[in-house]
Amino acid sequence: MRRQYIDSLDHPLYKSFRDLYEIGFPIFEQRTELQQIRAFQNDKYRLLAFTEGDVFVGFICYWLFDTYGYIEHFAVTPEIRGRGFGSRILGSFIESTTGIVLLEIDPVIDEVSEARLRFYTRCGFYRNSYLHEHPAYRDGYRPHPLVVLTAKRRIMEKEYRDFCSDLRTVVMSS
Repeated sequence: MRRQYIDSLDHPLYKSFRDLYEIGFPIFEQRTELQQIRAFQNDKYRLLAFTEGDVFVGFICYWLFDTYGYIEHFAVTPEIRGRGFGSRILGSFIESTTGIVLLEIDPVIDEVSEARLRFYTRCGFYRNSYLHEHPAYRDGYRPHPLVVLTAKRRIMEKEYRDFCSDLRTVVMSS
C-alpha cells in the first residue's frame, strides 16, 4: 500500500479524498474547502492518502501535538471495506506515532456503531469515559456527542482537558 501526503486542493488525490469524505461523514462533521485550506496551512495538520496500485483506498486526516496524535477523520472506501485495509492503515499509523493516538466515534446506539467500536477495539483502542462534545464545523449546527478512544492506553483527565483545549483552539480554529 502506498502513502501520499495531500497538501493542497490541487493534489491529484484531493478529489478522491473529498468524494469519500463527503459520503463518509455527516455535513456537520465536514470541513468546508476554506477550512480545509486553513488546515493545510497549519504545521500540525496532515492529510495522508492510501492507494493500492491505481486504486484510492482511503485516508487519515490527523494532527500531531507534543504528546499525542489526533485522528480527526479516517475512512476507507466502501468497496474495499472488510479486507483488512483499515486495520493495516491504523496499525501503521499507531506504530509511527510516538505518543498516544486519539480519535472520536459516534456513541454506541445501534449495530453500525457497535461494529465501529468493535473494529477500533480490535485495532488496539481503549474507550475513555469522558462526556465529550465535538464542536460543529459549520454554522447552524450544534456540538454533537462523541466517544473518545485512545490507542496505547486510556488518557488521564488532564490529558483529556488538554485535548479539548487543542480541539477548540487549534483544530477548530484552522
